[in-house]
Amino acid sequence: MSNVDHDLIEEIRDSARDFLQRRDQRQRQRIRGAASAERDYWREIAGVGWLGMSVPEAQGGLGLGWRAMAAVLEEAGRAQLPEPLVGAGVLPVTLLARIAPVEAARRNALLQAVCAGENLVGVAWQEAEGQLEAGEAATAFGVSVIEREGAYVLNGEKRHVVPGAGVDGWLVTADGEHGTALFFVAAGTPGVTAHVYERANGSPACHLAIESAIVPMEALLAREGVLDAVDEALDLGRLMQSAELVGVARQVLADSVAYLNTRQQFGRPLASFQALQHRLVDAAMQVELAANSLLDALDTLDTLDVRPDDATLRKTVASRAKARAARAGLEATRLAIQLHGAIGYTEECDVSLYFRSALHLAAWLGNASAHRQRYGALATLPASAPDDDETAPVTEFPRDADWNGMQEADFRRLVRSFFRARYPEHLRHVAWRLHWDEVKDWYYTLSRQGWIAPSWPREHGGMALSPARQIAFIEEAERHGVARAPDQGLVMLGPILIRYGSEEQRKRFLPGILSGEAVWAQGYSEPNAGSDLASLRCEALVDGEELVVSGQKTWSTLAQDATHMFMLVRTDKTVKKQAGISFLLVDLSAPGVSRRPIRTLSGHEEFCEVFFDQVRVPRANVVGELNAGWGIAKALLGFERLFSGSPKHANHALQQIFSIARQRGLLAEPAFADRLAELRLDAADLTAMYGVFAELAKAGRPLPPELSLLKIWATETHERLGALLIQIAEEYGGADMRLGYGNGQVHALAPYVNALAATIFSGTNEIQRNIYARQLGLDGA
Repeated sequence: MSNVDHDLIEEIRDSARDFLQRRDQRQRQRIRGAASAERDYWREIAGVGWLGMSVPEAQGGLGLGWRAMAAVLEEAGRAQLPEPLVGAGVLPVTLLARIAPVEAARRNALLQAVCAGENLVGVAWQEAEGQLEAGEAATAFGVSVIEREGAYVLNGEKRHVVPGAGVDGWLVTADGEHGTALFFVAAGTPGVTAHVYERANGSPACHLAIESAIVPMEALLAREGVLDAVDEALDLGRLMQSAELVGVARQVLADSVAYLNTRQQFGRPLASFQALQHRLVDAAMQVELAANSLLDALDTLDTLDVRPDDATLRKTVASRAKARAARAGLEATRLAIQLHGAIGYTEECDVSLYFRSALHLAAWLGNASAHRQRYGALATLPASAPDDDETAPVTEFPRDADWNGMQEADFRRLVRSFFRARYPEHLRHVAWRLHWDEVKDWYYTLSRQGWIAPSWPREHGGMALSPARQIAFIEEAERHGVARAPDQGLVMLGPILIRYGSEEQRKRFLPGILSGEAVWAQGYSEPNAGSDLASLRCEALVDGEELVVSGQKTWSTLAQDATHMFMLVRTDKTVKKQAGISFLLVDLSAPGVSRRPIRTLSGHEEFCEVFFDQVRVPRANVVGELNAGWGIAKALLGFERLFSGSPKHANHALQQIFSIARQRGLLAEPAFADRLAELRLDAADLTAMYGVFAELAKAGRPLPPELSLLKIWATETHERLGALLIQIAEEYGGADMRLGYGNGQVHALAPYVNALAATIFSGTNEIQRNIYARQLGLDGA
């Protein structure tokens, strides 16, 4: 989205918030019986343009698109607007705008009346509980239509119609000898009975009984493509439901934070209890996942403007967004009741409004379980034979091109062909970190090709890939089984030097990173200074134009192979601990450096302790100012957490799960398929969240505190996938990591064990929860 678009959306959001705050929507929700019939307020809503916001200008609407509508729905969810904005706004307007009308003038008149708030109309399409698509439930009670004596006669039932009372009529689908047609059936038509019932939030819905109802010929609105139009309207309605659920969840969490900050127990605010902080953070994480899944779905809608026939993709993203938003809304509101205690269980507490709203929205138009299953059935499966390609492989590999301008399929084919042609076969699908002497030739190959630094700017020797292309590059590497080379210089130090280093430092150090001449290790953690990094004691004393370093670093990944280390040192003990730290670049061949490898529980020497005994380092190797390293350290931790939040590890584990599942025939087992669909949703939402942060990093913008949530979700999703892999591998789930399952390319234990380490480094996940609890505004966090 462009900055102009972003500014416009925020302006629409602010305007919606102002409009909703003019009246106490929560109080209106409590007296819904009167509010639902408040037609004047519905016309006010129409007057500010909400009902026609997504309708193209050519059809008399504002043409502002679905991002604008989503902003309005989120604010409606926050405010607890009683009016059925999705049921009486989004669904009928979208359906009318998308049908191929029998008579355009008649359709246009009804569309304009609905957009203007003059007609209140519902959509009657559903014929069975749990139905997700208009044409999927052929029941004996479905509405049928026959033509008789210059009119149409309708018979049958429709289920769970929203709104169910106070309407002027319904858009009703009916099956006849020529297929499914769409009719406008006016309220009060003889033979039409609305059996009204109340939803969890107090809103009226109905089951519509139609018995020999005669409607005039002009009631027929469309007879071609009706099912497709209804399904598209439903999916767009689900996306707007998701926005409303995000608003519900965000507001109820904000209310809970305010309550915990004021409520005292045991002599201190409830907000100071870490157990409660962490539960709130986990709920907030679901909300952010839902918000990013929705944004990703809205981006996909933009691509459907180019490929409007790709209904499967629309259905997939709609179900993914609804499944996550339903979970986020229910979990946030349920937690809010728990955090408020007994008062949260009462009707007078606003929390009850949000809980009932979440119950209604999560269940209507398909619940989380139904949409998870739909996503699992529709989402593209990983290829069963990754080495097979239906197209001819690429044989020429440019060093530079307009990577981001290429079609994604062409970009993937190019990268895939390169890996097949150049990557060493004996290093494919290795389950452990390779040492420099094992993988350096591959590093040199990427360097010569100019593909060693996919995310770096072009002016510094990188490919400048967009987040979408970076994800594609990563996915193809994982698919082929490309091992991770020692890359601390690429993913950590390089971005730091580009942002904070001097021009002289960039000229000295960046070329060596790109060429592989310099292999870098990280020197952050020390004994008693892990997650509490500011407590580090390794010191550097200034001696003229040199610094003299003494102390110890530990948990330095593959430092035994490194030629250099970027490290944090204490250069001033007289100030508070964060203020006296400097960021230093050290040549590990200098006198006084010694190293001791550390063997991990998996049996690999992946880490090192590094000792410094009066090691002399040029003062010119200080990045930034002396004693100003803490800000740089936090920025680097941001890059490290962004790397830890990459979907590559989760996607690799998914590939391994699919490999075993196919060999064992598990994909046809309903219980396994449902669990797999849930984890695939987790990985897909991780990818969406990662893309948001990768875009910020590419633009050189500060990474926000929500990066902690990305790190938590990525590593714990990886762990959950690893646990499932162990489960389906049976006895191989307890075999040595080097022993492959079946074809030898699946190492069942490796993802789980590697994920355990990932939840610890870059700041443990518990510390990340503490960090984000402060961001939520919890006192004492």
